[in-house]
Amino acid sequence: MLCVAALLLLTPFRGVAAAADPDPQELLKVARMASTSSEAAVRGHIRAGTAKSSFLLRVGDGKLRFAFDRPERFFEVRLGEESSGVYDNRGRPLKKGMQEPVAVGTDVTVEDLSLGFLYWPDARLLGKENVRGRGAWKIELRPGKRGSEFAVVRVWLDEASGALLRIEGFDWQGKLLRRFEVVSGQRIDGQWMLKQMRIEKFSPENSSRPTGRSYLEILGKEAAL
Repeated sequence: MLCVAALLLLTPFRGVAAAADPDPQELLKVARMASTSSEAAVRGHIRAGTAKSSFLLRVGDGKLRFAFDRPERFFEVRLGEESSGVYDNRGRPLKKGMQEPVAVGTDVTVEDLSLGFLYWPDARLLGKENVRGRGAWKIELRPGKRGSEFAVVRVWLDEASGALLRIEGFDWQGKLLRRFEVVSGQRIDGQWMLKQMRIEKFSPENSSRPTGRSYLEILGKEAAL
């Protein structure tokens, strides 16, 4: 099982084989992280205005484990096409599930942080568009069943490399709720990884101006588990 933490880390900007009409699920594999059977750890933080919350993410045994400080919070995320779950450090499911906020002072949820929607089985290729002057594949994702605040998620992947460029999530009335935009990448141990991503929240009444803006920043790898 592949595990998504592309929003956070370890998103190698690997190439996608050229194809006249590529399979959207194959394209999405590049936007997902390496298998959760491969253990890894990374440090980062979420910043919103003057508020900042640091975290350590450990990947292994098919799970994502986020440990936040100030205040201390722990999330274990288990992702899958049929269902996803969020648990505390004792293995108890959290009441709000994927909609659980991850830190004080930010609108970012566990679903935002883990990019759980990249697992949705209903993926459709919409064609190509330009994102910041680069050709990009545009893919539309829909959940297999209602369990997300998003009814539709659109993803833009760099045509040349397969790198994640932009994501937009829409509510069940078709209104824009979130926009994720990769701002910069970095090379660590010979691999390209996410350095900074901007996450904007929108009100259903106004999709032209965000009501909140947070930044996800990756600081680097930790020692292996």
